Amino acid sequence: MKDKILIVEDDESTLQAITYKLEKEGFEVIQATDGEIGLEILRKSGQFTGILLDLRMPKGDGFKFLEEKAKDEKISDVPVIVFTNLSQPEFVNRALKLGVKGYLVKAHHSAQEIVEELHQCLHEGKCTIDY
Repeated sequence: MKDKILIVEDDESTLQAITYKLEKEGFEVIQATDGEIGLEILRKSGQFTGILLDLRMPKGDGFKFLEEKAKDEKISDVPVIVFTNLSQPEFVNRALKLGVKGYLVKAHHSAQEIVEELHQCLHEGKCTIDY
């Protein structure tokens, strides 16, 4: 069975690059361009192996997504890996308190490295926390 990943990202070029790499590696990918759409998709089909989540988006930012996800028993256990350019400790700590498994700073990783980190986190339990 293929891993099914939800990517919640508002930047079109980043979304397409990550999607391309994930699909090339055999992942099934569903895209959402903001947190509100991401929550709607997740609630309708909570059967995801994991979620790649940006934090800064115009509608329904990543923190709101994490807060709402945590309130819903049907989707609260789907693992989330944040990928963002917010590297300040207060953002990382807030995301960790909201239950994220990994935290990747986009500027530190190529699309291929993000895919590798996702695989390691979801299947080997080796999740990176960047600052």
